Amino acid sequence: MAELLILIFSFFIFLYFLYFIGKDDFVIIRKDIPLEKIFSIAILAGLVGIFSARLTFIIFSSKFGYLNPIVFFALPYYPGLSLIGGVTGGSLFIYLYSLYKKIQVGRIFDLFIMSFSGILPISLFLNIIYMQGKESMIQNIMFIASIIILIIFSKFLFPYASKGEIKDGSLGLVFVLILSFIQFTFDLLLDIKNFSFFSVEHLFILSVFFISLILIINQEIMNKFLAKK
Repeated sequence: MAELLILIFSFFIFLYFLYFIGKDDFVIIRKDIPLEKIFSIAILAGLVGIFSARLTFIIFSSKFGYLNPIVFFALPYYPGLSLIGGVTGGSLFIYLYSLYKKIQVGRIFDLFIMSFSGILPISLFLNIIYMQGKESMIQNIMFIASIIILIIFSKFLFPYASKGEIKDGSLGLVFVLILSFIQFTFDLLLDIKNFSFFSVEHLFILSVFFISLILIINQEIMNKFLAKK
């Protein structure tokens, strides 16, 4: 039950961060996108993200008994969510939904990711407190990594994105790229003997990493190079 409460609490703090960042965003204001619409997308993306996080956890851990609808939604009694699965599923939903509604998909994605990077350390810290010393090494490392990511994004990348020096959407892609790289690297270093490049989880993480990398290169390098021509 505590994990569910942490999840709900984290989501409400995420909405506050989203409001705080989005209310003065010049692109959102110029495009006349109401915050109510952004909040609606956030709620839908949150639900999709939790669903995809749950589904990918089941697939990665081969706990297919969790596909039983009663067990699938009984998070307090049968915990298990995949962070990379939730971020990927939520990001994909934001992209497709924004395209469907014909709103500024890149900027919306960046605002969501920036807000998520703010709540991630808080959520991981609360989870560590709940575990009371029983957390795994990777949970502690991910907590430290999330703080470093937040500092990098808030102090360096987000100001550049706000000035238009980084294309809309690139900030979110960089976050997904870093997150997938960290998770893959930690899985490798913490269990080298039993590590398999061809497991479903690691193939998924590698796919997310390279797709993000290709999209960033195309958006930040190739498009600028072609524009000069």
